[in-house]
Amino acid sequence: MYYGDPTPEQLSAWRSSLDAFLSAIHRVGEPYPVLAEYPIFDLERADFLVVGRRRAMVVECKGWSNPKRVNDYSVEVDGGLSADPCYQLKNYVNKLRYFHSAASKLEFDGVVYTYRTHAYHDDCRVVSDSEELAACLGGLGEPGGDEEVRELLEGRMVINDSLVKLVEKHKNQLIRGAAKILLDEGYGLSSEQLEVVERVLGSLAKREKKTYLVRGVSGSGKTLVALTLLLEAVSRGYKALLGYKNNRLLNTLRTALRTSVKGVDPSALIVFYSTGPQAGFRGLGEQNFPADKYGEIDLAIYDEAQRMTEDVIELSSRRANVTVYFYDDQQLLVGNEAGTRTNFLKYLEHPQEITLSAPFRAPKSYVDSLRSLLEGGSFTPGDYDFEVFDDILSMLDALRGKANSGAKVALICAFTESDGDRKNPKSPKNLRIGYPLQSGFDLYKGLNLEVRWLMDEKNQYPKYWMGALDPLEYCASVYGAQGLEADYVGVVWGRDLILREEGWTVNPEVITDTVGGKHSLKTIAKQDTQKAVELLKNRYYVMLSRGIRGTYVFFEDPETLHQIRRRQLQPKP
Repeated sequence: MYYGDPTPEQLSAWRSSLDAFLSAIHRVGEPYPVLAEYPIFDLERADFLVVGRRRAMVVECKGWSNPKRVNDYSVEVDGGLSADPCYQLKNYVNKLRYFHSAASKLEFDGVVYTYRTHAYHDDCRVVSDSEELAACLGGLGEPGGDEEVRELLEGRMVINDSLVKLVEKHKNQLIRGAAKILLDEGYGLSSEQLEVVERVLGSLAKREKKTYLVRGVSGSGKTLVALTLLLEAVSRGYKALLGYKNNRLLNTLRTALRTSVKGVDPSALIVFYSTGPQAGFRGLGEQNFPADKYGEIDLAIYDEAQRMTEDVIELSSRRANVTVYFYDDQQLLVGNEAGTRTNFLKYLEHPQEITLSAPFRAPKSYVDSLRSLLEGGSFTPGDYDFEVFDDILSMLDALRGKANSGAKVALICAFTESDGDRKNPKSPKNLRIGYPLQSGFDLYKGLNLEVRWLMDEKNQYPKYWMGALDPLEYCASVYGAQGLEADYVGVVWGRDLILREEGWTVNPEVITDTVGGKHSLKTIAKQDTQKAVELLKNRYYVMLSRGIRGTYVFFEDPETLHQIRRRQLQPKP
């Protein structure tokens, strides 16, 4: 099930593993179907998946001669580090158990087959000769048939819990060892993600002065890795801080993590890296950061670092011995945000670059196709549950149905039509879907709808993303959605980014976003149409990639809907 051009090293490893595996499967005496290089999300592939009628077994084959265990998730092989086979196996098996649609019919198990050594032992099942592996496979019972194979080939892997919900559930245990807790819940790290953790923790252990620059596409697990790094570093006795600019995401994570374990409250380790003049430039990457309060910092982690200005990039690099930036330069939202690769390389001293290339939240094919749509290309959502609605009531009814069936849903709206008013929750400026709107837009007249902006960053937003508020009585802006997720997300595509025969353009009159002052979208839209279009594409990229299982869209501009359907949107099969 491998798609692409394998390297000579991959081909050699496959031949070796296949020969070793076949010598065992031939001993079983039962015609078990076998799926090779079985994909786990779009992140990794299990070597073999042997299919029984009621059970399926992952077989991870390792041809290493003398692996040496380094820690819970790494081994040293031939002078380099690789993912620990048992960690890898548990990661695959737990993802299949928790997230695969076939888990309702098949019980998943696994075994590591070290066919060239007897020296590797761990707390998972490990066998080292073909007879032992044959005995394990024979325990699957009756071989699977076409139905079971079809379930595995045509089924989907879908995350059941959001990261915020998982963190809240296990906050008392995470401070003692985040990687293992997350692994047990199906949130084990991929090889790409483990590389980040390994290299950063290695630099801390060696007391190196290092900077890491980690670029990840939307949904690639940047926040998961950032949180894991923070908690793993603290559990090892290092002083670490995790910085954000987004107060909505910061407060949501703080709320989810708030606890006290051995006198440590991990939520207090999440800080602003940029506050601006309203808080006296006291962020971790600003000139008035209270360094005396924290003392020497071993590790500074900056998530959503694309939102940094150039000044913040430069200052943030001086705060700790080891520094890590997580960024996606396709998620710039405001005119003065400068967190691009070019600017990081301009200000950071010899950063080590790492890429997280595979999305974890939604299928890679959907994320890639979404970017294609925004750039004027074709759009094929594939198996991902993407649907466009002709009217707002139908979309809200569909989301309500998902919520009633136990799914977590959220509503995200374009920052248009109404300003929002923090001081007065009942202000007409807080009405986003309903009538009358501040802008005079009367699309929702007579529908008896009242959906208001979320305005309280410290209380409303954490409650909303943690499921404590009715998700369809409120809506978030792009600022309240970046870094967060839900099972199903409804997106109200506003009249700001509109599509016409000649292509994308911007309608500045409906934009109400003044975040950033002279650098705000509202200001830029009146001065530089092309830059405003690019920022709006980034915003819709963020909003349309928050859904784990599906995304539903309603267009407030009928002509944009018509153009997308006529030119690009391919119907779901």
